[in-house]
Amino acid sequence: MTAEPAPTPPPDPTLGRRAAVASTYAVLQRIAVRAIGLVSTLVLVRLLTPQDFGVVGIASVVQTMLDWLTSTGFGLALIRMPAVERRHYDTAFTLTVARGLLIAGLLVAAAEPYAAFMDEPRVAPVMWLLAATAVVQSLDNIRLFDLQRSLRFDVLLRYHVLGKMLGFAAVLPLAFWLRSYWALVIAPSLARLILLPIGYWIVPYRPRLGLGAWRELFHFSKWIFLGNVVAVADAQSFNVIVGRLNGVAAVGVYQVAYQVGALPISELAAPIRQPAFAAFARVQHDRRALTEYLLAGLALQWLLIMPLSAGIALTGREITLLFLGDRWSMVIGLLPLVALFALLDGLRDYLGSLFLALNRQRIVVVRLAVLTVLKVLAVFWAAGRFGLQGAAVAMLAAAVVTFLLWLAMTRRQLACTWRQIVAALWRPAAGAAAMAATVLVLPDGIGPLLGGPAAALATALALKAVAGAFAYAVPVVALWLIAGAPGRSAEAFVLRGVQAALRRVFRLRQ
Repeated sequence: MTAEPAPTPPPDPTLGRRAAVASTYAVLQRIAVRAIGLVSTLVLVRLLTPQDFGVVGIASVVQTMLDWLTSTGFGLALIRMPAVERRHYDTAFTLTVARGLLIAGLLVAAAEPYAAFMDEPRVAPVMWLLAATAVVQSLDNIRLFDLQRSLRFDVLLRYHVLGKMLGFAAVLPLAFWLRSYWALVIAPSLARLILLPIGYWIVPYRPRLGLGAWRELFHFSKWIFLGNVVAVADAQSFNVIVGRLNGVAAVGVYQVAYQVGALPISELAAPIRQPAFAAFARVQHDRRALTEYLLAGLALQWLLIMPLSAGIALTGREITLLFLGDRWSMVIGLLPLVALFALLDGLRDYLGSLFLALNRQRIVVVRLAVLTVLKVLAVFWAAGRFGLQGAAVAMLAAAVVTFLLWLAMTRRQLACTWRQIVAALWRPAAGAAAMAATVLVLPDGIGPLLGGPAAALATALALKAVAGAFAYAVPVVALWLIAGAPGRSAEAFVLRGVQAALRRVFRLRQ
């Protein structure tokens, strides 16, 4: 008599709340690391010269490309495995060290030729030190990924912030002492070296060299590698095409517009992907729970991040003239396109976490490769015909098509309905439409009669932000109440979070 397979264990009822808390810690980690980096940069620009930053930047290009192109995704493979054995950890550690040695060897080999090509001899010794840093980084505790598996992003927050603070504490005295680019290179290396044993103290593990599970890891990671190759082509093709057809200045304008327009995605949506992936991996065999968690996360991001992206798009003139200045006026027309493109691109990446958790990344890589080719052709045609603005429109159109395709793929993978997807997204979309209708009818010239152009722009930005926020929140809340105030909605989750925060504040004041 054949034994029946063991039933799938019921999902953890607290997983949704734990994933939300983990996402909060991930966002706080990003904000804290960025804040420390900003303070460090503001201090260093007064101690070092642009040439110092340029030497390190030129040397880091090769390291960044090698790191990206050789990324294995072994950590993601360990997170999604239902049960991880010692041989998995040892194999991942061994292959990670081998990758670090490979990167180091390539950096050393390329140092002199690259320095000669760039006509900057100071680049070569910097790349030698970066090679040593790559080896040290490869020795990191592979079991730190256990913290992601268990959604302990509070521990990861302390770990990564400590690493950034160590680098900050090292770079300042070195900058005062050396007054050269070496401070920018030595400090991160020292921080990595000090942080290395701390990682093994947080999660005890004594690594061994072994390749007993290489087939299992490479089965998952080969598509990660190919996906990275496609992602590099996808990310860099726009710069190459626009730079060739419209000039270097056009690339600079687009880069600045993207840095501003993508802020809600880079600082809020991107950190959420790691805890989302960990949560998806925990319930990968339970389609009902997986559907619930994915739609809840998508709805929450749509509710909170879309109005921020829409707000940037609607106040592009004020943001550009107030913070960037008149010489960046070309950014004004680009900002709405870039903000919406970044929003859809970021949400597509969130949906991509589902396919990684289900080990279905092959379909993502293949379709993304086809779409990248089509997007490159569209951008090339639009840039040649309509310039930078046309190229940005082509990018936005490609993002819309890709996001809808990813939604369709997600629907088929989870067997959910379009009605469920629309139900999760339509109220914020209606609120964003009301926001746009309100802000667009406000005149650009609103502001004080006295105080100069900067004060007028600041006042106009503040008034549009307040009016837009009010115009967004009122219809969203009203539609939520008309729908019966569903308790499992993103609106209810945000309301409970606000109530919990207020209770905590009032308890602290007592």
